[in-house]
Amino acid sequence: MEGAMVALLTALPGLIAGPASAVVICVLAMVGAGYILVKHVLPRHSRDLEKILEESKETRIIFQEAVTKFGSRLDRIEDDVSDIKDILTHDKRRES
Repeated sequence: MEGAMVALLTALPGLIAGPASAVVICVLAMVGAGYILVKHVLPRHSRDLEKILEESKETRIIFQEAVTKFGSRLDRIEDDVSDIKDILTHDKRRES
């Protein structure tokens, strides 16, 4: 029994400093990084995306209102141009 214990104690430093321990350390680091990602980074990222989408909705509404106003202004300008064209055409007919 003492021989087995001595063999284990002499092999233990090799196991702790060997490739198996490096794998265990890497797995623990990946689990820790995953935990941080899930608990802290993703919720903040999700909130940021929701904020961006909300701002985009507001911007789209403002843009639609601006396009509608521009369309009505353009209609008035077209009417004015048509009236001016009619006046000029009428004046040319008079001169002829």
